[in-house]
Amino acid sequence: DGIPTTYASNEALAQAILDATDWTQLADSGLTDSCKASFVTYRSAIRAIRQTDPASPTWPDAPTEEYV
Repeated sequence: DGIPTTYASNEALAQAILDATDWTQLADSGLTDSCKASFVTYRSAIRAIRQTDPASPTWPDAPTEEYV
């Protein structure tokens, strides 16, 4: 039935997503304030994955990038 999901694989994916979206929180990212706020919420949801059942995580959808 496929590769089993584990805390380690969820953690690795969560960290990769956080690393890939770090730039969205920089003052000079070029994103609108509301878009930055959406990424704050998204990144918080990604961090919460670490506390969920590894067999059935609910990964949130990334916000659309909106530039000033």
